Amino acid sequence: MDEKEAPKITITKVPLHFRSNWDSFYLEMLMVAGLVVYFVNFFTGKAKNAKMANVWYSTHKSILEENFSLVGDDGKIEIESRGLMKESEHLYMLWCSGRTCCEGMLVELKFIKRQDLVAVIAQMMRPTMDQVHIKVEMTKEDMDSFVFCVAVKKTATRLVKEMADLSVYCPEKRAGDKLGLPSQFNVMSEMGEITSAMLDSKMASFIAKNATLIDYIHFSDQFSGPKQQEETTVTKLPPTKKVLLFGFNMPTKGRTVQDAMDAMKPLMSLVFYSMEKVKRFRLSKEAKNKADKNRARVEEAFLKTTHAARAEAAAARREEKRRQEKERILQV
Repeated sequence: MDEKEAPKITITKVPLHFRSNWDSFYLEMLMVAGLVVYFVNFFTGKAKNAKMANVWYSTHKSILEENFSLVGDDGKIEIESRGLMKESEHLYMLWCSGRTCCEGMLVELKFIKRQDLVAVIAQMMRPTMDQVHIKVEMTKEDMDSFVFCVAVKKTATRLVKEMADLSVYCPEKRAGDKLGLPSQFNVMSEMGEITSAMLDSKMASFIAKNATLIDYIHFSDQFSGPKQQEETTVTKLPPTKKVLLFGFNMPTKGRTVQDAMDAMKPLMSLVFYSMEKVKRFRLSKEAKNKADKNRARVEEAFLKTTHAARAEAAAARREEKRRQEKERILQV
């Protein structure tokens, strides 16, 4: 009997786009799920930041209204609905004005970017805190000439590096534990007399009691903001203001939003206490002369370093004036 021929098995080649249908399906579902997570995080994060801002405002509204005639208004532009101004989903601002010894106060509520999924993931690796930043602009006659700062060590290093007034007038940092403060703080002061006056027993005990809530306290009559970039040509000293700056941490971890904001109420009392303290404080005659010499020395050093730039700018102005005069003559 003849052997039967073995049947031939033919494997049909399936086109690639048919074989990958399931892979593309899973990929599309993954993308849809990612978009859903992103939008859910956006709306929940946005809502939480808004709730925290409103609770902070309602908690502090009474003390603000006791100290300012206008809350939620800078007194310059008429605002229909006074209150918090939303700058972004994680930044809210509040203007207050109408008080003796100061021109106004700006409160910035800087929350974690909970609406940003990338920022939320970064927050897991490098945790940060919600903060309140307060800037009080003192009137010229109600603050003497001095620069002083108390800050957490990491913040102190950053401030000395970035802020022009601290880097010029008090670049050296002193350990806080040598001045009756917790060890995590550094103190930067223009003169010893200022340190002893600002860090009295009441202030030192308050900082020690609320150490976890305080990031920095910065008083300055020479505040001009961050340093000028080196590549920027500057021919005159930037304008300075007399300010009191505060940076506070919100203790939201393990607490309800209302409890966290209630815990921050004493910090606002510290702001008003500092305003009155700075208003009453006056340097001794010797310290005042030293402060004036420091400011004159800084101005003289600046004029020396910018002499060439100012000469070049003056030459450019003269050349431009000659060119315009020549054009005028030609036209005539």
